[in-house]
Amino acid sequence: MKKLSKRIIVGVLTLMLLCSSLFIPTAKASVPYDSYTYNFWLDPVESPNPYVPKDEFTGDPTTMGKFNNPQDLFITKDGIIYVADTDNNRIVFLDTSFQYIGEITTFHNGDTFNKPQGIFVTEGNHIFVADTENQRIVEFDENKQFVREILRPETELITDNTSFRPTKVVIDGAGRIYTLAIGINSGIVELNPDGTFQGFTGASEVNINPISYVWRRYFATDEQKKRMELIIPTEYNNLFLDNEEFIYVTMGNVDVKDYGIDVIRRLNPSGINVIRDFGYGSPIGDYFVRDQQDITRFNDITVTDYQVYTALDGVNGKLFTYDYDGNLLYVFGSNGARQGNFKNAVSVEQYQGTLYVLDNGNNSITSFELTEYGSLVNNAIKLHYEGKYEESAENWQQVLKFNANSDMAYIGLGKVYLRNGEYKKAMDYFKLANNRKYYSKAFTFYRRQFLGDNFGLIMTSVVIIIICILGLRVYLKTKKINVQKREVNGI
Repeated sequence: MKKLSKRIIVGVLTLMLLCSSLFIPTAKASVPYDSYTYNFWLDPVESPNPYVPKDEFTGDPTTMGKFNNPQDLFITKDGIIYVADTDNNRIVFLDTSFQYIGEITTFHNGDTFNKPQGIFVTEGNHIFVADTENQRIVEFDENKQFVREILRPETELITDNTSFRPTKVVIDGAGRIYTLAIGINSGIVELNPDGTFQGFTGASEVNINPISYVWRRYFATDEQKKRMELIIPTEYNNLFLDNEEFIYVTMGNVDVKDYGIDVIRRLNPSGINVIRDFGYGSPIGDYFVRDQQDITRFNDITVTDYQVYTALDGVNGKLFTYDYDGNLLYVFGSNGARQGNFKNAVSVEQYQGTLYVLDNGNNSITSFELTEYGSLVNNAIKLHYEGKYEESAENWQQVLKFNANSDMAYIGLGKVYLRNGEYKKAMDYFKLANNRKYYSKAFTFYRRQFLGDNFGLIMTSVVIIIICILGLRVYLKTKKINVQKREVNGI
């Protein structure tokens, strides 16, 4: 009987252990990276994973073969993936499930690409390829037929000694062509629809050390000048045209001494940086770096229709996502050997909530799907952007169930209450998030509202206080006169 009882107890304990293991969350263990954000003090804070790896594609040996040093990715609105497969000298087309559709290798009487590094597809499905080593941009129509080539622009602003080797290209709704080219650091090269030179736009500022400049200008010998580093602007390394036809650009070749400059910019049609920067820290990636190898260097950027942008740190294999105010929403990703890790990530695109990252170190494309947490954060931002504030608040409340330390959720709720005129409530949420800017804004409205709602009471109180003060002064003055009279009369 005792043996039977022991067996029953052991069996029950084993069953409990097995059942409990079913409820142990394993999603985090299966994701090969940690996700985090930064708080008000710019300390990293762990957060739930916004994205998890879905599929990885390196090519199909039976149809297209393997990728070889691919450099750029573009996804159209109807879900066609275009890949600039650089060292294979071709443009490959896939669907979002990585099924091979076709490719361009030869065109126009046997012409070929020479290490193309950039690809862009217009609304009308015209394909523009930055054919780097052939020093041209090549255009194809919606049927993948050759249209024209755009060679080195004729202008005195580009010297005869400077080659025209385009790396990235975008086309706006008016047909204007914007391209980046190796060795041209005067900004983005802007071409008219016919391919003629229009000018440079969005030139980055020169970062000059004043002491070095003065020494170089007035005191250094010719030999010292030759040995000193040239003072040149920082080049952009990628660009993205958003739905409002503003151009997002990234700079990836910054140094530790320059860390903290605006490495992500949003350029208006005049080339002026209009990116919003209202977060705890500027959108520069990680805020603390120990040395040159830790520094965030963005290789690419992708932007949603509601101005949430994700920038790809190719050096550390991380993706940083910000809202339209420059608030950091989440960080995820890392380098490594597991699926979902990178070796040298160079390009990022998105389609219907799924992110696609091109890695030329692994010669692969990895897709990442949103988790429930990531969907709630993105939807909350989108609903607020669209003016659906109540629905946005519901999403932020759900976010707090996943992550009670989410400052963005408190900020999001504060913004909703601010929009709804509930200023005291907004102040409470902004205080929880340590957001001084919006707290001050809410307090200003609250003070104005309080004065408006209580104007009659406040004015009545002020009048009563004034009357009381005047009455007291009259009383004291009368009393003083009476005392003086008594003293004169000897009473």
